[in-house]
Amino acid sequence: MKELKNQFMQGAFLTIVWLTALMSLGFGNVSLNLFYFWHIIGIAVIAGGVFGVAYPYLWNYGTWSAPINILVMTLLNFLAGFTAVYLFSVEMLQLILPFWWAILLLNLVLHVIAFYFYRNQQNKKMAAELNQLGK
Repeated sequence: MKELKNQFMQGAFLTIVWLTALMSLGFGNVSLNLFYFWHIIGIAVIAGGVFGVAYPYLWNYGTWSAPINILVMTLLNFLAGFTAVYLFSVEMLQLILPFWWAILLLNLVLHVIAFYFYRNQQNKKMAAELNQLGK
């Protein structure tokens, strides 16, 4: 739990820094309502929850099968992404909403590819550890 909490805090903080930097570069000196900062915090909480808690928990500690993990994380990532875009800009959400099916499909394909490479790396790491124990 301590590791997941730390990863959540790190993910949320880095998201705030990342969004602030992108907004500074993209929007320059546009003044924002102070209430909008709560949207940035909301996006950071979503990112921290998904990337700092859900992914590490599901891939490192979860006991579901690979297809279930991929499906759950694809849907969670998709919903979190659209919620974050909504918090960032309703106009941007309206722009990408017609392509939700393509985004979902791309999300699924990328999760399958990432899972393949992640498991391949984990298997190599485990084989190296077992070989080291055998010596």
